[in-house]
Amino acid sequence: MRRIDPQYHHKNRRLPIDRSRADSAAIGRARALAVAIGLLAALPGCERQSGPGYQIHDTKYAAVGFNGEELDPAAEAWPCVLDRYTGLTWEAKSSNPGLHDWRNTYRWYHPGESHDRGLDYRGTPDGGACVGSACDTWALVNAVNAAGRCGHDDWRLPSRDELASISDPRRIEAPPTINIRFFPLAQPDEYWSANDYHFQYDAAWAWNFRFGHDRVDFKAVPKRVRLVRGEATELASVND
Repeated sequence: MRRIDPQYHHKNRRLPIDRSRADSAAIGRARALAVAIGLLAALPGCERQSGPGYQIHDTKYAAVGFNGEELDPAAEAWPCVLDRYTGLTWEAKSSNPGLHDWRNTYRWYHPGESHDRGLDYRGTPDGGACVGSACDTWALVNAVNAAGRCGHDDWRLPSRDELASISDPRRIEAPPTINIRFFPLAQPDEYWSANDYHFQYDAAWAWNFRFGHDRVDFKAVPKRVRLVRGEATELASVND
């Protein structure tokens, strides 16, 4: 029986799909979602079933300094971002070469995943394009924790629910789907989540910040990563 690491959950939906075939369909879905959001907002008495509206993406963030302190809103750069609604702290990216360079990409890898009976759930070590560590998710997490980013050493790969919590669907027509005031170097690309894919050993979930949804892909495909720390006090689940 394969062992399940608590930081690498399994949410199951569909097999990996070809990226070139999916793009046109994803664009159509994204535009339809944007229209639906506008229509729902215009309907009298129409409210979300639970949680705040999408406008919370405009006000819930705070810049965090190297020692974990909240910075003045007028600050021009910061190493971390606090989500006051969920309680999670996120890694902010940098334009300087190193561990936090926004250009870095990583393969999905966790050596604690099972790898018996010919099914290797661990993923592929190294193989991305990065500076400051081996270019896989496990090596990045260890390197950032050793450096103590923003005064903490409990950084980890986020779940897809956590990634969804910083994705703003109002920005589908002007990606990336995230608050670019607090995440100015965010890219309209896919970012790895901690959730591998139970039905296909060499695949895991990623969040697409171009179209604002999750997608399964092969662990060997290099993608961007944004680390997180803390335990969410408020967190919606991604619908399957």
